[in-house]
Amino acid sequence: MRHLFILMVLCVLTFEVKSENLNNGFFDMSLDQLADIEITSVAKKPQKLSLAASSIFVLNQEDIKRSGVTTIPDALRMVPGVQVAKLDANKWAISIRGFNDIFSNKLLVLMDGRSVYSPFFGGAYWDTIDTVLEDVERIEVIKGPGGSLWGANAVNGVINIITKHAKASQGGLVSALAGNEERGKLSTRYGGEINQDTHYRIYAKGFEKDEAGEGVDDWRMGRVGVRVDSEPSNKDKLTLQSDVYAGEEGERAISTITTPPFGTFASKTDVFGGNVLFRWQRDLGENSDLTIQSYYDLTEREHFYIKDHRETVDIDLQHRFQTFWQQEIIWGIGFRYIEDETKAGKLLAFSPQRRSDQIYSGFVQDEISLIDDELILTLGSKFEHNSYTGFEYQPSARLLWKFYDQHSLWGSISRAVKVPNRMEHDATIQRTRAAGGTLALNILGSQNMDAEELTAYEIGYRYLDKQFTFDTSFYYNDYQNLRSLEQAAVINGVFPLIIDNKIEGEVYGIEVAVSWQLMQAWRIHTGYSYTQMQLHLKNSSTDITEEADEGDTPHHQTTIRSLWQVSEDWQLDGALRYVDMIKAGRGKEAVKSYTTIDLRVAWQAHEAVEFSLVGQNLFGKHQEFRGSTVETQATDVEPSVYFQTDLHF
Repeated sequence: MRHLFILMVLCVLTFEVKSENLNNGFFDMSLDQLADIEITSVAKKPQKLSLAASSIFVLNQEDIKRSGVTTIPDALRMVPGVQVAKLDANKWAISIRGFNDIFSNKLLVLMDGRSVYSPFFGGAYWDTIDTVLEDVERIEVIKGPGGSLWGANAVNGVINIITKHAKASQGGLVSALAGNEERGKLSTRYGGEINQDTHYRIYAKGFEKDEAGEGVDDWRMGRVGVRVDSEPSNKDKLTLQSDVYAGEEGERAISTITTPPFGTFASKTDVFGGNVLFRWQRDLGENSDLTIQSYYDLTEREHFYIKDHRETVDIDLQHRFQTFWQQEIIWGIGFRYIEDETKAGKLLAFSPQRRSDQIYSGFVQDEISLIDDELILTLGSKFEHNSYTGFEYQPSARLLWKFYDQHSLWGSISRAVKVPNRMEHDATIQRTRAAGGTLALNILGSQNMDAEELTAYEIGYRYLDKQFTFDTSFYYNDYQNLRSLEQAAVINGVFPLIIDNKIEGEVYGIEVAVSWQLMQAWRIHTGYSYTQMQLHLKNSSTDITEEADEGDTPHHQTTIRSLWQVSEDWQLDGALRYVDMIKAGRGKEAVKSYTTIDLRVAWQAHEAVEFSLVGQNLFGKHQEFRGSTVETQATDVEPSVYFQTDLHF
């Protein structure tokens, strides 16, 4: 900490100071202005939130900063309808509208338009999704299917993390924190100008986190990155960005097989990755534009149960134009190539060890203004061909009625699919061996597995006012061909469970988000969600485990956040969260409901220096999720207090 302090003092003496007051204009904007910002994730184009026929929630930079969170997963706790549960110090189970798990596979996550979902298990490794949080412009969360635009695996929702344009992050930033759970974090970023049309941003970030409870799940990670934005003409916009990261994280695991290690043991996971993305946007005039984007992504993960090396190349073209009778059409085509190599560990083996997959896709969407901006009908579909199930289609129909300036009502019907992943298709998972080593229980992937299917029905209402906003949505999801584990005959001492599609289900619920401006300097944000899952076996199913997944999602979640600008130089913010219990299923342990509180106080000591003190989970330690299906054991989430200093220059 002494070295960090000296570094900050030197920066103050060396660089030209920029004025960064705590009261930075956030409270100068009314609630309806904040809530009606332009979003891009719902329609793959800029549009006002009030005209979005979808359940969407936006976290802006001020939300993230004043929450005091240090990770993107913890920031998502502020979104009604998103289930966030911390498994240990470096792992989360995150989902939308049910099916929560550390390997949740019905949620698409994007980082500046780059998909970060892993084909290994069909979900996201949240420990590697990171950047300098001060450079995140907003996080757009679509709750409900997004497959008609984003494709397979955008089943229950889409999370799009959007970072700032390089021009919006000029100058320098040094941010350092330390505490009991947050051992230390240092983020540095500098933005400059190459010429009047081209700006850049470079950053470096590193942190170390303490283990949770009595566990061995400490975590350390480092990353560097660069972004360049250029506008060589009034019609063209170019973006080039790249990130590289490396880290080590621990966990407490348990082995139920007859080869070492035995029982509970400590394990380390090494992660490494990098990516580069290029995007060109061309204004074609008369409300028409063209976007071409391409990226390369490399990920490596070495765990006690598997070593996975994966490379992805993706290219995407999108064209938007207007036609007769107030219609706006967006269409696009894409290609993705994925190549991987897996090496067997203690629990997992793959056949084949090497695999390459291709995804060819196209989409079209027609937005029809039946009555100006008062009644809008949107029709569209995504068409894909993948290496696992072949051709898939995902249509949707959405209708929005803005029947008064501040009021809008919307409804939608959508179809979405989740295609099998590498694990479900090619893996052999050795779970346990009976006493004496006479009988093994293995889970076997199936090359005959079909895509899981969803038909979703949604209706929502939105009210935006200067001092009060209200947003609610109701949904009913009908699932077919969900994953099951079917029993088969014992062969050579092995009792196999074969992955199949013999579960059906319904998930329904309500989500509510309310914001209230009590006075000019004080705002309250509240959120509530109710989720009900019901899974059913088909008559021919012999599954005895997967049906119990319905208990992994809490019925009730409530959040109340307070943002108070005490004075020009002081802020006091807090959040109260309640999460309902996770019920025990077959072979699973119940997790009790919990209530916790987070507090943050910040002081602008100088034009360029800000100090903040943050306390998280202050009602005591608690468990948030069960152990995972690959024998990673859950640990308690403990109270955390840390001190942070931010220097702008």
